[in-house]
Amino acid sequence: MEQLAQALAERIVPLVIEAIDIDALIDRVDIDKVVNRVDVDKVIGKVDVDKIIDRVDVEKIIERVDLEKVIERVDINAIIEKVNIDALVEQTELGSIIARSTTGIVTEILDVIRAQGVGLDDFIFRWGNRLIGRRRRIAQWPEGPPLLVERKVAPVP
Repeated sequence: MEQLAQALAERIVPLVIEAIDIDALIDRVDIDKVVNRVDVDKVIGKVDVDKIIDRVDVEKIIERVDLEKVIERVDINAIIEKVNIDALVEQTELGSIIARSTTGIVTEILDVIRAQGVGLDDFIFRWGNRLIGRRRRIAQWPEGPPLLVERKVAPVP
């Protein structure tokens, strides 16, 4: 009996399958109801992410990316707000560079002030000598501090 049922099933099942209109069957199925019954977490748990990553062609993705659009979307102000300038200065030589450059500028300003002071001192000295009637003797009085005044070299005959 079992063999007869098996033989009958082997002949009838293909006939039934051929007779079914798959499109009509799919039209009658409520897809939303089927999707709602799917356990998405279970499906994701079966996904082998490493295999997916191995199949991804990164070069093709890069070729398709429009860098200009990406750059347009970057909010520079938001990035700047997140930068801790104090920490940046502490962890780089930027602080010492700023200190050296500031020191250099201040030194130059002081040199200019000193040179002006020497000129003013010489002016007052000459006027003072004129007022009291003293004549300048070139051999006795220096032009100014030795490091600030160029030495006059006698011409070679």
